[in-house]
Amino acid sequence: MMENKRSPCSVDHDTLTSLATKRHKADFSISTKERKEKLGERIVALQQLVSPYGKTDTASVLMEAMEYIRFLHEQVQVLSAPYLQGTSPAQMQVSMSWT
Repeated sequence: MMENKRSPCSVDHDTLTSLATKRHKADFSISTKERKEKLGERIVALQQLVSPYGKTDTASVLMEAMEYIRFLHEQVQVLSAPYLQGTSPAQMQVSMSWT
């Protein structure tokens, strides 16, 4: 017959869960405030990069950033196209050194 013995280090899981929940709620309110502050700071920094004299609300800043990132992706494609059309960079350097 097997006996259910408690180990010397056993803890009442309900009590542990209750304490963890209370501690988490206290940490959550502090971390939420800190998270909001960091997010606000990052939105301001992003706004200064993409639209220093334009709208400052978060939605507008994010839309401007998205448009700018799309523009940059297009520029990368346009500028890298000659390098990606079957000519390796090593071949281009050789052909350029002969001119």
